[in-house]
Amino acid sequence: MANSPAASIERWTRRHQSALLLALVVLGAILRALLVLRSPTPYGYVFDFYHEAIQKLYALGRLPVAADCWQCYHPPLLPLLGLPLYALGKAVSGGPAAGLGDPALRFVAPLSLACGAITAYYSYRILRLYRFRGVELIVGTALILIFPCLLISSYGIEADILLTALMTAFLYYLLKFLHLRRAHPAAAVRLGVLAGLACATKYTGVLAPAILVAAAVTWKTPPRLRSSLTRGVLLAIVVCVAIGSWKYLDNVRQHGTPFFANGSAQQGFSISERPSFWRRYDFTTLRLGRLLRLVWNEERRGPLTDLPFYRSVWTTMHAMAWSDMTLFSDPSRHGYEREIYPRKAIYPELVSSVLCLGLVPDGLAIAGVVVTLRRRALWPLALTAVITWTVYVAWFVAQESWALKTKYILFLLPIYVVYTLLGLRWLRRLSVEAGTIALLLLVSLIVSAHLYLLNFAWG
Repeated sequence: MANSPAASIERWTRRHQSALLLALVVLGAILRALLVLRSPTPYGYVFDFYHEAIQKLYALGRLPVAADCWQCYHPPLLPLLGLPLYALGKAVSGGPAAGLGDPALRFVAPLSLACGAITAYYSYRILRLYRFRGVELIVGTALILIFPCLLISSYGIEADILLTALMTAFLYYLLKFLHLRRAHPAAAVRLGVLAGLACATKYTGVLAPAILVAAAVTWKTPPRLRSSLTRGVLLAIVVCVAIGSWKYLDNVRQHGTPFFANGSAQQGFSISERPSFWRRYDFTTLRLGRLLRLVWNEERRGPLTDLPFYRSVWTTMHAMAWSDMTLFSDPSRHGYEREIYPRKAIYPELVSSVLCLGLVPDGLAIAGVVVTLRRRALWPLALTAVITWTVYVAWFVAQESWALKTKYILFLLPIYVVYTLLGLRWLRRLSVEAGTIALLLLVSLIVSAHLYLLNFAWG
């Protein structure tokens, strides 16, 4: 084993670890730069037009109310952060005060690039927190940097990428907080600030304080340290409420519910009289064949939600994780009255290879979960995933369409990668040959994803 090819690769990787990581970062930066330069719209790649809330804030001189635009019901952090950038854009470029062609929006879109970078940075730090090194660290970092959903979301004005950055940083500092011998007030305040900002970004941010409490309750803490941990959690919750509760209290005052939304989203947030479209969703299949037909342009044109296999949960979540599911490359898929994204010349061979090879980390992640169920150090990750998926499923089954999007739970990416690496480690220990094959498939995925994303960014 000591002189096996796998051992030689591990030694070589550890000797060149810094250079390999730098190369991955440079490649990731190049892909993102191309994504920006070749973007067909000034607001990047988005489905929901969150930029309208920023335009309304600038035009009205006040925070917009829910009725002012389709996405104006969200908590206000994104419009508030985007306002000075948008004002700078108006001063420099002028242009119309609203609309899809507003050139000032190009000054706001880099905010998403910063959020994408923050997400990648803290995801990497989570890998280091769990002491991944060598091949595992290189593969894990590569998966984070080339994850298509993260890269495409890194250039688009929307609250989801901002929430992803905040929740990823929150998860990292939560893990560090739980390992402290004593809950320092500064660490608790930092957690509370991140949780509060998450709550002030999207309603999904309420998951942050829920995850904090659940992780603290289940964390194995010596009795002499339990009171310190409890005080720290309480302090974090107080800070979170002070920062993030305004929108929810205002919703209660204005609408009689803490979670208010426009259109079909309100059904997902409804606490009483919730509709259920559970039977319209398929939780039992992964229709890879239909996905490949879609990629090869063999499915009928029209919005994604008109295609029956869109309601196959695992099919759509996998496709939107490892590709754009043609949302931004086929003008008919968006479902908007105008075809706002032109057709991209995407090589179907590249997309197909990524979608197929993407099943490898999926399988390894499932194995990683199964073989580490008893490891308490991983329980905060498992709890975060379980709580998030439970809430997300409850939300989307109350809606008829467009509720399935991987970007809504993109902050689970570092957890997905950690479990993928743990599954790979288990397999390599179980069988050198099987582990080597899995590693080669992951490397093939990384290469294919780089080529696909280069094609997507340039196309």
